[in-house]
Amino acid sequence: MDSRFFDAILSGDIATFRSLLAEDPLILDRISLNSTENPLHISSLAGQLEITREIACQKPAFARELNQDGFSPIHIASSNGHVELARELLRVGYDICLLQGKDGKTPLHFAAMKGRVDIVKELVHACPQCVKEVTTCSETVLHVAVKSNQVEAVKVLLEEIKKLDMMEIVNWKDRDGNTIMHLATFRKQHETIGLLIGQQAIAYGVLVNSINSSGFTPKDVLDFILQSGGEYNDIISILEMVQQAGAMKAMDITTNPASTRQVEVKNINKNVNQTSQNSCSWNLWKQLKLEIEGSSTETQNALMVVATLIATVTYQAILSPPSGFWSAESRRSQTINRGEKRDLLPGEAVMGTDPEVFAVFTVFNAVGFFSSLAMISLLTSGFPLRAGLRLVILSMTATYVIAVIYMSPTEMKTVDAVVWLVGLLVLAEFARFMIWLLKKLGVLPLRKMRTFADRNLATV
Repeated sequence: MDSRFFDAILSGDIATFRSLLAEDPLILDRISLNSTENPLHISSLAGQLEITREIACQKPAFARELNQDGFSPIHIASSNGHVELARELLRVGYDICLLQGKDGKTPLHFAAMKGRVDIVKELVHACPQCVKEVTTCSETVLHVAVKSNQVEAVKVLLEEIKKLDMMEIVNWKDRDGNTIMHLATFRKQHETIGLLIGQQAIAYGVLVNSINSSGFTPKDVLDFILQSGGEYNDIISILEMVQQAGAMKAMDITTNPASTRQVEVKNINKNVNQTSQNSCSWNLWKQLKLEIEGSSTETQNALMVVATLIATVTYQAILSPPSGFWSAESRRSQTINRGEKRDLLPGEAVMGTDPEVFAVFTVFNAVGFFSSLAMISLLTSGFPLRAGLRLVILSMTATYVIAVIYMSPTEMKTVDAVVWLVGLLVLAEFARFMIWLLKKLGVLPLRKMRTFADRNLATV
């Protein structure tokens, strides 16, 4: 980009801008071709209203282009709180409010995330439909505002949604099945919960007994906080509000058919069997999933890296044990830990001559390996192609078990038995994967079954 033109945009020098444009009428097009950002991105970032108006008038198509970071000019203006500039860009067309940028976020998502309430009002008034847009993680603008702890933005959004008679949005769920009640409860946001179900609530029709993908209602989340060492005084006001609103635990809902009217059918069907078998709704797997869901994306990514590294190191330790392996040349009879002599076969670990040391090494290594696989499984629970990933994890586990058994001083018939056993498990999982794949390809039909929850609702 011509440095004079760039400086003119940044400083808002409209005279120089028009002069350079007169000298080269194609300068705007040329800059757009040679850069990942067009001049409208730059003027929006700099907050230069007059130049933005000039560029948008001559090149309205620039307003719909995304830069390398996934932002359009209206995304930038909304995030930075430039109200007048956003109004100018909206002259291009109100449909730009629906532009999805990075992670599927619209300008309204970014405005709510930064707490730009004036921008929020402007965008909703210009395009009411934008409040229904969701991100790639199925997050509404309310989810984003609650996660960012922008209480004022939540309040304004609820007021606008109420005017538009779109209050059903407050019960929409993200990819993990969480409503904004789940998120606000987990983050102990007293004011937000008050706006939803308190005495001065703006919202109405909030489902306080909605169940997320981990099988938790907001009431379950509060119990989890207390069990995790949370201070009772920190959540006493939240506890009072949810109890007054008729909040229940997931176990109580699924064991009492009369309470299922306000719980989504798919979530009841998912959790009814599990909760009917357990006397308590808390189990380790659920608690771990909830803890992961409450952590940031950066934390989850870091945990995934650590878990993958541990799985790699422990797997490699089995493939290359500290003492190495017996070779065909070194095959001979050895005394095993002052016991009877036996032939050590090629491929067995030299460490196997001392069973106690070998057992300790194998157990500690297995704890690290299987724990890391469990972490990976938890972190990928909401991923696509879950059936394929499950097959991969089980296959890797099978090879690990076979390697441990083969390198240990065991009889060949034991090795054969283990190989057959894990082989059958992998084969069963492979068959399950193929059925899933054939259904995806449309070869096998997707059968609709009448669920337990359907029958319950039919009788209410």
